Amino acid sequence: MNTQLGKHAQHMVLNYYPPCPQPNLTYGLPGQTDPNFIIILLQDKVPSLQVLKDGKWVAVDPVPNTFIINIGDQVQVMSNDKYKSILHLAVVNCDKERISIPTFYRPSPEAVIGPASEVVSDDDPAVYRQFTFGEYYEKFNGLEKCLDMFKTSCLLKIIGLPNCFE
Repeated sequence: MNTQLGKHAQHMVLNYYPPCPQPNLTYGLPGQTDPNFIIILLQDKVPSLQVLKDGKWVAVDPVPNTFIINIGDQVQVMSNDKYKSILHLAVVNCDKERISIPTFYRPSPEAVIGPASEVVSDDDPAVYRQFTFGEYYEKFNGLEKCLDMFKTSCLLKIIGLPNCFE
């Protein structure tokens, strides 16, 4: 994995959110997946994380003294869709302040990402083409379906065959 990810980086963010009496007036990130490899999240006792499950946003209740491990887009690609990067968002709380501390583990910009050879076969062909993490991150910019741009079916559309973004 070190060979494929190159010189990887870790970056930690400390987020403080004051109480927000009018949450409908806040501007935040829309639902998104994480472009990174893996994310480790420490959250306080105030619920804020939601994940999309069966078309509905579901709250992830904090469990004291635990971390949430979130699979990023790069794991989804390397596993050839065996593991999925989850669509999620954070919401504000009307009455309570909250703190969250995500730690992002990401490949180097030059790292070539693609399905691992162990998960690709004639019966289970590669879902994604190879790309560098830098190329992916440049296109990501919060796009909900950024991974779709790297699917092998999109290559078929470029040469005149259907099935890209359908």
